[in-house]
This record gives sequence, C-alpha cells and structure tokens, in this order.
Amino acid sequence: MSTPFTRGPGRQRIHATLTILLVFLNLCGIEASWAKSRPLDVIATRAREIQSDWARVFYEAPRETQGTQYGKLLERIRELKQENPTRAEPLIVEAIILCTYSAASLGLDTIDLLETARDLLKESIRMDPHALEGGAYVTLGNLYRRLPGWPILYGDRKLAKEYLSTGARLFPEGIDTNYFMGDFLLEEGNLSQAIPYLEKAQAAPLRPSLRISDEHVHLEAADALVEARAGRHRASDFFSLFTPSFR
Repeated sequence: MSTPFTRGPGRQRIHATLTILLVFLNLCGIEASWAKSRPLDVIATRAREIQSDWARVFYEAPRETQGTQYGKLLERIRELKQENPTRAEPLIVEAIILCTYSAASLGLDTIDLLETARDLLKESIRMDPHALEGGAYVTLGNLYRRLPGWPILYGDRKLAKEYLSTGARLFPEGIDTNYFMGDFLLEEGNLSQAIPYLEKAQAAPLRPSLRISDEHVHLEAADALVEARAGRHRASDFFSLFTPSFR
C-alpha cells in the first residue's frame, strides 16, 4: 500500500532534500554518525585555550609552582562554565585541571577532587559525547586505569577499556584517542592490537591549539611502537603526574 510519502512528487522531493543534505554534510566533512571532529565555535575555542595553558603548566612549569597555576586555571574555566551551563567543553577541561591540581596539591580533599572530576566528565558525555574530540572518554579512561579501586577510589580496568575504546571508535583518527587506547593495550600485553592505534597516533597531525601536548603524545607513541614491534609490553609511566600516587 503506497502513501504520498512513498510515491509521486512527494517522494521525489524528500529524496532530493536528503541528497542535498548528504552532499552538504560531506562538503563540511561531517559524517551522518556525527563522529568526526567538529569545527570549534567560540565556547569550544575558549575552553581549548585554557586547556592549552594547562598543557603548558603540566609539561613545562616547575613542579613547585604548578598548584598555584592550576588554581588560576580553575577560576578561568569555572567562569566559562558558569557563563555556558549547557556546554560540555568547560566540564571536560575543568576535570582535566582538577586531576593535575589534586596531584600537585595533595591534601585532605584529594579524593573529593578526583570524584568531582569523574562526575564532571560523565555529565559532559551526557551533554555532548563528541565534545573536544572525545576528551571526556580519554580522561575518564585514564582515571579508571590509573587510580586505585574500592575502597580507596573508583579505579576499574574494565571500565577504563570501555571508555578508551569508545573514544577510539568515535574518533578513529584522533591522536589522543588512538594513543591511549594503544598504550592501554600495550600495557595489557595485546601487542598486535596496540600497534595500529599507536601508528595512527604517531601519524596524526599536530593540532595548533594543543601543540605542546600533541608533541609529547607523538614522542610517547613512537616509543611505545618500538616496544610493541619488539614484542615487549610495558607499564607506561606517561601521565604519571596526571593523578596522585597512592602507592
């Protein structure tokens, strides 16, 4: 049984509209699954700028000054979050800063800070799972991977793999999503599975807004590839300062 939507001019108009839409999406470099990276708008750009400043502190600032600098970055990202309560990007960057702030300024609130970071990342995924090229999945995966489990905290390697693999699936060309998935697999001893991810990470172009961190990831991916191709698995100490040590 046919309807106006399955025959005649109506169907042709719908088909034409869908064709135009698909052509437009392809021209914009957007897939129907919305999984590719999107151009940064003003809010995402501001969040990225703060993340870039965070990377400079994390990789280059003297250890004794980091706590103070992270505190200032938290003020900036929280102001952006307050101005844009429906956006996921500020939540992701705030969580990243909280992780390193908790490591640089060990105190009685360390566990609270790490739990807040986890909650911010989960909320950002609910808001927009594709924000900042899967940054929430990468950060959550590393938190679950590196933190101790119950009764101290919420570390869980099964959940770590789930988050990291989801990030790699949503952003199959991303430098972070590929490196951390490959690094996790290498640590697990799954060398043959790790190599393709690490190769993609090493080949990924540097992002101008995150050049400092991307350069470090490239170097780490290259080192990890040497180990994987030589048949050696490793327990990576990359981002060893990203979270506090509970050992």
